[in-house]
Amino acid sequence: MLDLKEKIIYCVVLVIFLIVSACFGVAQTILNSGLDIKNTNISEYAKSCVFNSPTEDTITTATMSYDIDVIYEENYLLCGENTLNTKKVYGTTMEKVKEDEKKYQEENGLVYEIKAETATRIVYTRTVEENCPNHFKIILEDNVINIYSIITNNKKEIYMTLRDINISHLRNELKNKIEKGTYINSKEELNRFIEDLET
Repeated sequence: MLDLKEKIIYCVVLVIFLIVSACFGVAQTILNSGLDIKNTNISEYAKSCVFNSPTEDTITTATMSYDIDVIYEENYLLCGENTLNTKKVYGTTMEKVKEDEKKYQEENGLVYEIKAETATRIVYTRTVEENCPNHFKIILEDNVINIYSIITNNKKEIYMTLRDINISHLRNELKNKIEKGTYINSKEELNRFIEDLET
């Protein structure tokens, strides 16, 4: 007959064995189902157990279907700002995403490098000698207000034309600004300026 001390030791060993077994079972289920272990809360639980969790390098990602985040990072040298544009492609393979993005880049004359890649995420990056898309010039030309995107010091493109604003009703301060041409460095500031012109 076991005494109380032996029963307690036996129970503790049994509980530890059950916890380790459960952790192992969860990790095997995740691995077999093809989920991205690094992006699940379960992986943190499994890492706290005795064994090491498998890494994404042990999973064949090229032919497995995932919901993949495609991120484009733009580094603009003239203004020193960076932008990120993200889209999600559902139920596809990394190989297919790479093919589609390569085609898109070639069709639009864009050159990117792959900065980072996991089973569910790929980051493309490029550096350009331009301003980011948050730099504008607003100027009165031929009785209409034109808004230009300032791409470089020597290059600008029409962003928007405001034709319905009655120039004679503008406050002198605003009228002077648009006659001389005023520069704006964010889309939020641009929207506020347009609202001010329209009121």
